[in-house]
Amino acid sequence: MKHQNVFWGTILITFGLLFMFDRLGVFELEWFMVWRLWPVLLILWGVSILPVRGLFKMILAIGVAALSLLIYANLDPEESPFHRNFHYNYTDEDTTDSEDINQVFSHPIDTDTTALLKMTAGAGKFMLNGTTNELIYINKSGGKIGYDFKVEEMDGNATVSLEQNSDINIQRKRPNNLDIQLNENPIWGFDVEIGAADFNFDLTPFKVSKIDIEGGATSIRFKLGNLYPETEVNIDAAASSINMRIPETAGCSILGSSILSHRDMKGFIQVSKGHYETENYATASQKIKISVDAAVSSFEITRY
Repeated sequence: MKHQNVFWGTILITFGLLFMFDRLGVFELEWFMVWRLWPVLLILWGVSILPVRGLFKMILAIGVAALSLLIYANLDPEESPFHRNFHYNYTDEDTTDSEDINQVFSHPIDTDTTALLKMTAGAGKFMLNGTTNELIYINKSGGKIGYDFKVEEMDGNATVSLEQNSDINIQRKRPNNLDIQLNENPIWGFDVEIGAADFNFDLTPFKVSKIDIEGGATSIRFKLGNLYPETEVNIDAAASSINMRIPETAGCSILGSSILSHRDMKGFIQVSKGHYETENYATASQKIKISVDAAVSSFEITRY
């Protein structure tokens, strides 16, 4: 039995059990608490490379997974170093003890030639679809999550920061929705950290230089246009679904790993291990460079 199979198979079993126990109400799943168990990965990797019989490895791996679940069930969320930034209290009750938090943010366009959208958020639905005469327009609706909004401008460069407030409860029947519109004149960059979210950005009307996305248990979908000659995309995701759409005329290069992931990359040829390119990459006037580190994820890229 290959040690990689033992290692990643146990990871799948552990995460599957965490999701199942959360659904059954055995305990409440908090992703930031899950990451506190990262040393378990080292233990499982060590188990997988032990020079012993496969059955003994499997017994050890299952034992480590069971111990991890027991430890997680007894962790105190208040002790998490991330607790002050994100706290999720999921409930299926459609309570009316307080109103949903609805917010509208906007900022006028000045002489900005470049703009960076920095977004830090937890669960919710985040959609970019359309343009505005402002630099940015955001309509937040539903749920109990609030956001802090700030814009800093200097020498033609704008940085837009959108950060989730601390200690906010959200409810499954009252989703947290963000509808975003951007001005199409600046050259845009994106720095996004999200978790347990639905991220859907239509970037075809914009000049996009760079996209950095970090997510967990997330649906990531975005569509790039052909308005900028070179775009760099970096995605770091776990247990996520990733779907990208790029112009067929663009030359595209993909580097990285997608462990135990479903991959669909039609039109790409393998250059080396973990390196794929479109046939027109060397000659295309538009180039898209993608770096992906995705574990236990579905990865799909479509040329349109």
